[in-house]
Amino acid sequence: MSWFSSPRPSTPSRFESATTATLGGAQISLTLLEKMTDGIPVPFVKAAAGTAVEVIKMTQLIQANREECGDLMKRCTSLLVVILSSLQGKTEEEIPSDLKNRLETLTGNLVDIRAELKVIESRAGQSSIRSKMKAGLYHFDNTRKLTGCAAKLDWALQEFQVISKVDSFLKDLERHEDLKKEIKEGRDEVRQGQKELRQGQAEILDAVRDKGIEKPSSNLPSTTMPACPKIFGRDEYIAMTVSIIMSNTSVRLAILGPGGMGKTSAALCIVHDAQAVSRFGKNIIWVPCEQATSVNLLTELLGKNLLPPASSSSDRLGEIIAKLKGSGELYMLLLDNFETPWDIPGQQSQVGDILALLASIPTVSFIVTMRAGHPPASGTVQWTHPKLPPLRPLEIDPANEAFLMIAPDAAGDAKLETLMKELDCVPLAVTLMARLAEAGEQPSELLTQWRSERTKLLDQPEGDRRNSIEVSIKLSLESRLVKSNPDAINLLSVIAVLPAGASLSRIEEICPSMPKWRAALRILRNTALVYDSADRMFVQLLSPIRSYVLLHHPLQPASVSDLHNAYFQLANKGWCDPGKVGFIENSKELDAEKVNLETILLRSLTTASVADDGNTLIIQAAHHYSAYLYWSLPQTTILEEAITLARASRSDLLPRCLKTLGMMLYKQGMFERAFASYSEAKSEFLQARNNLQAHQCGVCIGECLRLMKRLDEAYSLLKEERTELLELGDRINATRCSMSLGIMLIDQGKDEEAESMLEEARAEFIKEKDDHTAYECLRFLADLYINTERYDKAQSALEEVKERQLSVGDPIGALYCQTRLGEVFCAQASYQEAWSLLEEARVELEKRGLRNDIYFAASLRWGGRAARMLGKYEEASSRLEEARVLCSASGYSPLADWCSGELNLVREAQESMERTA
Repeated sequence: MSWFSSPRPSTPSRFESATTATLGGAQISLTLLEKMTDGIPVPFVKAAAGTAVEVIKMTQLIQANREECGDLMKRCTSLLVVILSSLQGKTEEEIPSDLKNRLETLTGNLVDIRAELKVIESRAGQSSIRSKMKAGLYHFDNTRKLTGCAAKLDWALQEFQVISKVDSFLKDLERHEDLKKEIKEGRDEVRQGQKELRQGQAEILDAVRDKGIEKPSSNLPSTTMPACPKIFGRDEYIAMTVSIIMSNTSVRLAILGPGGMGKTSAALCIVHDAQAVSRFGKNIIWVPCEQATSVNLLTELLGKNLLPPASSSSDRLGEIIAKLKGSGELYMLLLDNFETPWDIPGQQSQVGDILALLASIPTVSFIVTMRAGHPPASGTVQWTHPKLPPLRPLEIDPANEAFLMIAPDAAGDAKLETLMKELDCVPLAVTLMARLAEAGEQPSELLTQWRSERTKLLDQPEGDRRNSIEVSIKLSLESRLVKSNPDAINLLSVIAVLPAGASLSRIEEICPSMPKWRAALRILRNTALVYDSADRMFVQLLSPIRSYVLLHHPLQPASVSDLHNAYFQLANKGWCDPGKVGFIENSKELDAEKVNLETILLRSLTTASVADDGNTLIIQAAHHYSAYLYWSLPQTTILEEAITLARASRSDLLPRCLKTLGMMLYKQGMFERAFASYSEAKSEFLQARNNLQAHQCGVCIGECLRLMKRLDEAYSLLKEERTELLELGDRINATRCSMSLGIMLIDQGKDEEAESMLEEARAEFIKEKDDHTAYECLRFLADLYINTERYDKAQSALEEVKERQLSVGDPIGALYCQTRLGEVFCAQASYQEAWSLLEEARVELEKRGLRNDIYFAASLRWGGRAARMLGKYEEASSRLEEARVLCSASGYSPLADWCSGELNLVREAQESMERTA
């Protein structure tokens, strides 16, 4: 679910359906569990089990957060089964004191969980009276509570599973008198493992054998060098690294990056390179550090391929160093997944000392791969320069190749590239997705599933970091460094909800309750969970990490509120016109945050409830941001959503939003829709008795009528509105009526009368210090100069207006001038200059969504003329045909006929060329 959306709809998802089925089936197991509980005569065991049964029952009653409730029910049931199975038939005296303490702690945790579930259940009854936004906040808070409950049960389950397994082992061993000594040693190992449960659990259990406790080294993973993998898009990186290796006597290199980036694969390709093999021969040693959960295990792993099997030295590290120093041979050590030993609590300095000892041997080179943003032990190890850059996602072509190597039948699917982009071309995600395609699903189908399920789609039931994207990301999030600062996960959640990432200059503003955010950010960088944008202005997440965080670590309600406040304040900076103080600076801020702003505004508008008190703030922010869009990139989506909410909540801001929508539609050349929006705005203003704004809308309606060729209506309305506005004291908008009437005179061929009226209007704008409209008036005067073939004067006026519009931050106004300048150059037979100006204007206008604008059509018309005169007949045909279609659709029949005439001339020129050839 999105991070601040409304609660789930009543129709169950496939996750909810599965959860409901599981809860329903739990009735059978509940009966059995209750009977098992009755069979235990120990009060504190019965108390713990009884509370657990209550928790299971409550998860069935809660209708909200069904998926999380199902997960909690499964965990609680599993825990209860382990406890009851282990203690069935035992008396109170037979239960060890440390187990009693654990059961008491568990009972307290279960009581807390029961209380949390009661809170969640009580909230469900309020659904009819609370807003969607509050429902969404409750949903996220419920998720947080349930996640915390599940974490408590996970910890307890791990503890009791270990105790159960160890007790089972010990019971078997106690049957053999000749192994009593080994049993005692095994019991000591087990108790030590309980203290370091997460790191040592696997090691302890593996240490207990049917015939005693073996030496740790016998259980180490294989250190046989894996084969060279087939990878894509890393050729330059591998070649650069091999070059560094061959250019130095010995190297200390670190291949860094987030999980799933292919660090191990790249490192294996490097050490398998023919040049590396010729240099180091059999002395290339792979050290899989993923299992090195202690300094001793790291030492054992290093010694496995360096020391003879019979070696029993008490100083293994000393023996390894002596072997490397005394051999006189060159060695290359590949210390893979080094984050595991580097993350051992309290032992980082010892691990760093081992690296420093290896680095001190001139004949030893090593490559470290780890999830990090910086090499480890930088204070004691002198890393080879140039340092290797962190591994980044693949480019799109190598990502496609990697996918198709696994799933060749997907070739030709139109959605493959889109799928790769949505995965951010992360190698592990690409590989896992390709395996799904290999099973028969097409990229187009997988894309739909990815957008729905996100990282859950790439999870494996028994996955590890190599075949589950969720496990890979979870390992990074559960690292010691991340856990050392609670703000690290909170900051990660904030960054995740911002699709463009968090602006480094704005983090303090959007996270006011996180005063130590810089320390948290350092941790996220050091663990490679985030990366800096190319311009180092934003900190961002890769798509799989972002999806995982949104799913498993949703933003808390207080943080959602802080985020809204910060971005609504930013959006309000859009209410500023070109030429005003702060317009350019505000526009730069808004432009940099455009993606984030639109995401937050759209989500807020579409999830807000009609009765919400905060609707005015949301609508105002959307309206003010749309004012900025009017000057830069006219798009109406956000404003139309704001109007929908304003209508539903009967907001006073509705007429202002309608007026701004009319302005946008007018600029896009959608005059009929603009006419309708202005008309509704005028009606709303009149109802609110805001006559001034109503008559200003009337001026805009008159301008729409002019361009809709309803000239008589336009002329009558503009004269009427000018009179009304003068009576109300609005000389600027009254003068705007005069300017529009002057433009109508140009259309009627009354050039002298038009010029006089426009010059008077411009003088009035200057007098009223409305510089922007004064320059707009000068642009219309330039149109008149072109019509009367005063090209030098037209060029001078247009260049002046263009320069001014650029200086005040009105790029669209500048493009209008550039289009007309292209026409002037065409008229003066300067076709190359005209072609360059018109092509640039055409491209920029299209980028800004202004294909319906009359100036876009003009760039095509005159660009086609210039191309024809330059002999660019294909370009001329393309531009003129597109212009003809646009002009016909807009009702400009004479201009469409002009384009047809030009197209005939192009065809004649082409036929003439063919005859000559």
